[in-house]
Amino acid sequence: MKHVPDHEIRAEVRSLLVRHRADLWRLQVRVTNGLVRITGELVFLRGSDPTPPSFVEHLDRALNCSPGVKRASLDVTNWTRTTGEWQPIEKVVHHALTTAA
Repeated sequence: MKHVPDHEIRAEVRSLLVRHRADLWRLQVRVTNGLVRITGELVFLRGSDPTPPSFVEHLDRALNCSPGVKRASLDVTNWTRTTGEWQPIEKVVHHALTTAA
């Protein structure tokens, strides 16, 4: 495998995230020796919700196939991989308890 500098890998990964319409403001991209780690909240800039898991799966595969990438990991707060499939993590909304006086 041809050596690709980390700064070029990072630029390619950010470009790939833009092509997949991911919100870059909510993500951090770190590259060390060809190992890519993406953290933060993965949100897609689209009109409809919820985001289908196939979007995340496709992004994950595309990241791992990028030139120079030895391994890519999506360690995001709002998605998890269970039994091989990406699933959104449900946000728990806590309602304030009010007491009548």
